[in-house]
Amino acid sequence: MTEAMKCEICRATVATVHLTEISNNMKKEVHLCESCAQEKGVAIHSQVKNLSLPEFFGQLTEAPSPGTSEQKPERCTICGIDYQEFRATGKFGCASDYSVFRRELDYLLDKVHGATQHRGKMPARRSGGSTKNAMIEDLKRELRDAVESEEYEQAANIRDRIHMLEQG
Repeated sequence: MTEAMKCEICRATVATVHLTEISNNMKKEVHLCESCAQEKGVAIHSQVKNLSLPEFFGQLTEAPSPGTSEQKPERCTICGIDYQEFRATGKFGCASDYSVFRRELDYLLDKVHGATQHRGKMPARRSGGSTKNAMIEDLKRELRDAVESEEYEQAANIRDRIHMLEQG
């Protein structure tokens, strides 16, 4: 049997909170006891273990998302669900809800993942054409964002990159 790992701060108590940070492809681990973790402001499992998944995501979206008004989001015309119902259950009523609640979902995904677009690896079987199409779609989203934030010079550069990709 191995000896239990000690807290890196107090060096007296068994470490029960283990944090891993990956930055610039370097992995850094910190091992803390529960009291030292609380002193450092780290949320620990005992503080969140009784939350359901919808409650967890609901806490992330308590504040209104930037650029949205205080009015409640609309209801889906197909299934009738509203965003509050999604937050309560963690489930959508139909596929069109992804479009109806896109702004709220983008905000939620950004808070959870740090981005709204997947930036990981692509499946090896994915063809080059669809990768090119995905790049064009990403650039079109960036173009839309640049225009909305009135960054016209950046928008022109993005437009030119889209044109070059479309021309081959």
